[in-house]
Amino acid sequence: MNSADRRVAPRDLPEALAAVETADRAGLLGLWREVIGAPPPKNLSLPFLRRALAFELQCQMLGGPKARTIEDLGRIAAGSASRASVGTKLRPGAKLVREWQGRTWTVEVIDGGFLMAGERYVSLSAIARKITGARWSGPRFFGLTGDAGRDAPPTKPSQRGKAA
Repeated sequence: MNSADRRVAPRDLPEALAAVETADRAGLLGLWREVIGAPPPKNLSLPFLRRALAFELQCQMLGGPKARTIEDLGRIAAGSASRASVGTKLRPGAKLVREWQGRTWTVEVIDGGFLMAGERYVSLSAIARKITGARWSGPRFFGLTGDAGRDAPPTKPSQRGKAA
């Protein structure tokens, strides 16, 4: 059975998503075969399985990502920059989302700055510092530059003396 054969009715989506959240590993692997129509790749984590299945179920009901998004993902997979990472201009109302150490952070762009958890910031770097405790380039931390995607905080130069 492929994903085209098993559609989720709008009224059934909340129940299907709840089942994904409570299923054990064997249940998720079986559901993957039903929904995706292929065996799951080996060594997928439970959180990833849940997110991927929830995404696929929602796509079946609501439709998939826009063609432009698919094109951007293809460029990123090929190692090229997406349109979003080349000279992005952030407009008020835009939202930036970043997962850091298991927690998801959402930042809203407002006139003259940014809003996170009800607190106003003048720069993305200040927000990145608040989240990580380290000095980060805010645009890099939120994936707005070509250097994005590395989760390790910037390292300090070694304090050791150099060998002669």
